[in-house]
Amino acid sequence: CREDPLEETLGAMNDLVREGKIRFIGCSNYRAWRIERAVRVSEEHGWAAFCCVQQRYSYLRPRAGADFSPQLSADVELLDYCRDNPEVRFLAYSPLLNGSYSRTDREIPDQYRSTEMERRLGVLNDVARETGATVNQVIYSWMIQSDPAIIPLTAPTTESQLEENLGALAFTLTGEQMKRLDE
Repeated sequence: CREDPLEETLGAMNDLVREGKIRFIGCSNYRAWRIERAVRVSEEHGWAAFCCVQQRYSYLRPRAGADFSPQLSADVELLDYCRDNPEVRFLAYSPLLNGSYSRTDREIPDQYRSTEMERRLGVLNDVARETGATVNQVIYSWMIQSDPAIIPLTAPTTESQLEENLGALAFTLTGEQMKRLDE
């Protein structure tokens, strides 16, 4: 909670690490500047520091001004921060937008609807055809191969969904495919 002083929160988390109740600490829905401030506070006190940040992130980009309140969507500054500070890993939640990339009964959320969306979906589908993978597998593979590497959090509800998710580890996107997906 932003109203709670970082010293109080980080001190309590450090106590849990010191007591052996947890091994590592991370944050969720923090801006890059706040993570940097938290890391500095931890360093000043000799406390355990954040090793990861969990944020909303997917292949499609939210349109400017999109609101996910109270959640935050990852932005370029956060990705740059994680790239420049590899000790803070990036974990993406909602990477498949609740199945909207592949399920006909789920629409792409309004926050992602933009003129860029159709073009990005076209490239995503092209790469899926080229690789023989599903669009979901391509999204996971793209995240894992990105710089910084992104750990997608998965939430399969069936064994077949879990198998599909794990299938993203069975192939590697080419440099050219990564470039097309990124652009």
